[in-house]
Amino acid sequence: MNEAPVIPVDQAARTYATDPSHHVVLEASAGTGKTRVLVDRYLALLAAGVDPRHVLAITFTRKAAAEMRDRIVTDLQVRHPGVWHALRDRADEIAVSTIDAFCFSLLREFPLEAGLDPGFTLADETEVARLVEMSLDRTLRDCRDRAPFDEAIRLVLAQMTLPRLAEGLRALLERRFVAPAALRRYLGRQLRQVRSEAASAERARQDLRRQLEAVPGGLAAWLATGPADSDLWTLFRLDMTRLVATAVEAPMSPAEVRAALDGLSRWVLTRDGTPRKRPVASRAEFITAAAFDAHRAGLPSVADAVRAARRGFEASLNVLLARGIRRVFRLAHRRYLQTLVMHDALDFSEVLARAVLLLGQMDEFSRSRFRLEARYQHVLVDEFQDTSRLQWQLVASLVQSWGEGLGLGHEGPLPPSLFLVGDRKQSIYRFRDADVGLLDEAVAFVQGMGGTGPVRQAISQSFRSHPDLLAFSNDVAAGMVHAGAPPAVAFRYGPDDRFPLPSGHVTGREPEPRLALVVGEDVEACAAGVAAEIIRVLEEGLVTDRGLDAPRRARPGDIAILFRSRESHREVERALSARAIPSYVYKGLGFYDADEIKDLVALIRVLAAPESDLRAAALLRSGFVGLSDEALRRLAPDLATRLTFPGEADDGLPSRDVEALRRLREAWPGWLALVDRLPPADVLDHVIESSAYAVTLRGHRQQQARENVKKFRGLVRRIQNRGYATMARIAGHIDRVSAGDESNAAIDAADAVNLMTVHASKGLEFPIVFLVNMTRGTGGVPPPLRVVAGDGGDEPIVGIARYEPGATEAEQVRDREESKRLMYVAVTRARERLYLSAAAQKQGRIVAGPGSLAHVSPAGLVQEMQAALEGAAEVTWIGVEHVHRLRVCPPAVAIAPTTAEPEAVPVSDVVPLSLQPLVTRPHMQRRRVTDLAAGRHTGGHTGHVRPPIDMDLVTGRAVHRLLASAGADDGDATLRARVLADLEPDEMLAVDEATDFAGDVVALVRGVWRDVTMRRVLASPAARFEVPIAFRHEEAGVEHVVRGTVDCLVPDGDRLLVLEFKTGQPQPSHRRQLALYVDAVRAMAPGTPVHGQLVYATRAETSRPMTAPRLPFDP
Repeated sequence: MNEAPVIPVDQAARTYATDPSHHVVLEASAGTGKTRVLVDRYLALLAAGVDPRHVLAITFTRKAAAEMRDRIVTDLQVRHPGVWHALRDRADEIAVSTIDAFCFSLLREFPLEAGLDPGFTLADETEVARLVEMSLDRTLRDCRDRAPFDEAIRLVLAQMTLPRLAEGLRALLERRFVAPAALRRYLGRQLRQVRSEAASAERARQDLRRQLEAVPGGLAAWLATGPADSDLWTLFRLDMTRLVATAVEAPMSPAEVRAALDGLSRWVLTRDGTPRKRPVASRAEFITAAAFDAHRAGLPSVADAVRAARRGFEASLNVLLARGIRRVFRLAHRRYLQTLVMHDALDFSEVLARAVLLLGQMDEFSRSRFRLEARYQHVLVDEFQDTSRLQWQLVASLVQSWGEGLGLGHEGPLPPSLFLVGDRKQSIYRFRDADVGLLDEAVAFVQGMGGTGPVRQAISQSFRSHPDLLAFSNDVAAGMVHAGAPPAVAFRYGPDDRFPLPSGHVTGREPEPRLALVVGEDVEACAAGVAAEIIRVLEEGLVTDRGLDAPRRARPGDIAILFRSRESHREVERALSARAIPSYVYKGLGFYDADEIKDLVALIRVLAAPESDLRAAALLRSGFVGLSDEALRRLAPDLATRLTFPGEADDGLPSRDVEALRRLREAWPGWLALVDRLPPADVLDHVIESSAYAVTLRGHRQQQARENVKKFRGLVRRIQNRGYATMARIAGHIDRVSAGDESNAAIDAADAVNLMTVHASKGLEFPIVFLVNMTRGTGGVPPPLRVVAGDGGDEPIVGIARYEPGATEAEQVRDREESKRLMYVAVTRARERLYLSAAAQKQGRIVAGPGSLAHVSPAGLVQEMQAALEGAAEVTWIGVEHVHRLRVCPPAVAIAPTTAEPEAVPVSDVVPLSLQPLVTRPHMQRRRVTDLAAGRHTGGHTGHVRPPIDMDLVTGRAVHRLLASAGADDGDATLRARVLADLEPDEMLAVDEATDFAGDVVALVRGVWRDVTMRRVLASPAARFEVPIAFRHEEAGVEHVVRGTVDCLVPDGDRLLVLEFKTGQPQPSHRRQLALYVDAVRAMAPGTPVHGQLVYATRAETSRPMTAPRLPFDP
């Protein structure tokens, strides 16, 4: 498929990198098999006689570590059986560890040297959040106590609200091994020039007076030209007069100076801080036209003076605020460490820091150091581009003694070796302090360790993607390289990064291009287009598995839909659901955005504050109540009161809303009473069960929704068990963590379309990839504290609150470069087909939002998206080296998702039935129709016993469901997707191969539809499926209550048809079962002819007719 040469063009670099006699820093582009290189190097160490205890292999996720170890063990057995035979009794010593697990084991081994209690524990994410909040609560109280005596802290509290300050401190605690050091360096340079807030305010006034000397004709003459009747101008003149006066003439506090400068800015500056070109007042408001012209002529000089004075003052305030933030952070950090000690716990960051500290002081513990150096003689680090500076310090501490000639490492079969592998183009975890510049620093460090041969190696031969996609990736990456970013963080794409293509390869020669666009007027239209194209691909598309030559039909699991950020997936998920396409929201997406979790959060929040009308509205709209928008509007604004008491607004509401309110008002007082009597988790469990909330979890997301509810209940209970016991505390905690990247509960995704962020997709590959919402930016409110660590020796930049725009700009530059790396990761996930999707933003045009993937993409590519939006069937993008054809997917009609089952229409609405109460006697036995027809006895049991789940039973259920919910005109891909989406969890366990099973079910149903009469009957709007019945039946003098379910009951002319579907071989019991159903229906519809039909489902491709009695059949 890939047309790749048998021997990679970079084979020399691969061979060199797997040789453990060299130190190597390997740069491996996407899909080049870096894991294979690392595994081969590990095997070479074992083959050379290195004891596995002396090899330390580190990667960054537990899943990657487990997979890598499995590959090492498997390949060792095949390629080096003699070595495996010698090591198999010690196979557990072949280990691949995450860096967190390694640090934790190190501290467990040397707790006293690390200054820890030997019984310390590792706090999970839930507990860490609780400990942080406890620490911040105490810190803010400390700040309020110290503010009267500490000018720096007092200034911070004057400029920032407590919630914003807590938000900033929370971020600093997460980055406490990077941000505080940058803050310290910043203050060490800036504090020399700033003394106090009062001094900074006076200097701003002096700067303003000096700058205003440049106003043509002087300031007084310019002020005389202003519009006398303008209130804004009057305030401007007063502020200006006070500011330009001396401190003796008009003393002003720093707060007054800030307010006055803000007042001046409203007259002379725009909202973004640039000088106005025209006065705020119109020409008519000035005394004369000449006054207007003179005022306009002097406006730029005054604006420049005001802007310069304001910037200088704000820069000084920023320094003073940074000093205060540093003091506050010290308090917060001290409180947090005290809280960890109180709970004998460490978080992951503290584990790493303690491990680095331990290794740094090993000179004081020579015996321990001797043991460590003798143990770790060969270190291999995977995904090095994701390494933070502190993590790199840990690795460097482990190996630095090798160059000093210390320890026992030199006595092994091979000299100590270090192997680092990564790809700076895939460094996309800056928010976790991953430092893309460390790769270059590591090369310099390793070169200083000695050894032979060049340290830096690179491999770029991809084994993943089709050459057309490789050429596209090359051109996209090359088109994103621009000057302007600091070299240490800039996106680079040089000759060693480019994917080599087969000799003479020309892109776009296939009839259907492997690249495509999905565009639309809005996000919903794009989502519909993506879903429609997936249906087409599942119906017609072929993919080829790696290592195989024969193509096969595409399945949902072959497809991935990628997003820039986790807020972007809801529209696509709804579009997939509307078309019955099974989907799975991968980690990092959607947990707190899921409808069922929004319902539970609404419940928790209103139970914590039942007097809140806003929270009451959320509950009323949730699945617990399901009130309509119109009803909500009529009940407003006193919604909290309406939870308990009816009002005049209740009159005239639809019956469904009236019934929903009645049920809520019956339950609401009891729920509230439990809040003060039971723990929050028990209250939540009671409400979920008593409200029958699980009934609302229907549709194609049913399994995921139920697992999410289970996960949320567990989350609340874990928080509660650690002392967060009040409902208000639970609500507050959930409000804070809901902004994070919590993933959906893990389920068996079976064969489903994968929805995930680009971050989550790194390391994965899919035959077909959709990169959607490319024009949607990140946006949002800037964080309250912006600390940009210096890169490559640059000075750090710090911005507090609204001050120091340079910090925001520096952040934007780094975000832009990281967005380029995200784009590279996204386009290199696809093996065979890649789709790009973007929605129009303004006036029907494709406009790249700030922070979006389209914003960093080559400009020509965005222009071709616009051409596609305007109706082109195919577009051509000319890249740096290649010409690329992109098919434009046709627009699709959005389909409203069916998130709930339609209300069932009683059969009595279709045909008159005589429904009488079923009179029973005590101890009367209950039997199932199937048992009665088969002659089985239940031994007197009156309850329902579920039959064991097997493949035949699951097949029969799936056929019944599909006949009830689908139509003969639906495509096979849609039908297969619906089959899998409707499977219950216990049924999925009985299915060996989901795709084959779904295909078999569809074939059986198509066999039923093949009969024209049957297709007509089943398509009738009056057909009713799964109709429950119960009747009395006497057998051998014993009367029973018989229960069963009629597969399908449908009026046909003046008669009723009872249809019974079967998927197995004909049995005598089938006819008896049908006869019982017909008798029961006749009793319910006296005077109406009732006929029965046994329908045996056979595969559509067989020529054998259905073995069913001819219609009508009268038992």
